[in-house]
Amino acid sequence: MEPLSADEAFELGNLLRDTAVALGEWRVGHQGSLTRREWDELDEREIALLNSASAMYTAAIGLVLADSEPALARLQSSVKHAKTAIGRIAVFKQALDLASALILFAGAITSGNVAALPVAVVSLEDAAAAIFSSAGSDD
Repeated sequence: MEPLSADEAFELGNLLRDTAVALGEWRVGHQGSLTRREWDELDEREIALLNSASAMYTAAIGLVLADSEPALARLQSSVKHAKTAIGRIAVFKQALDLASALILFAGAITSGNVAALPVAVVSLEDAAAAIFSSAGSDD
């Protein structure tokens, strides 16, 4: 059997989450006919499915990151350039552009939105490049 791709892992996580939600809705809809023990057992299964979905999402993000080693190096380089650019900011607009790019980048990372990472990296590179080019030729 071939290993799962990142997309397949995300889809499997979605299926597990959807199943947990459906189980929870069924449990609530049949609350009157369930014993306390049955209710608790279904609750435990629902939580286990949600935990499995979360683990699958984590694995999918790991697969994406493993597939993107070159992108990670670029990401690290962009952050390093941004750090250097902070010391060279000449005008307020550059500070705002760099801060916005860093916020976009941090949001993409913390939300796990892998699709937003390339946009965030380009935004960060553009903001840093604008600062370096306005600083003149004293690099």
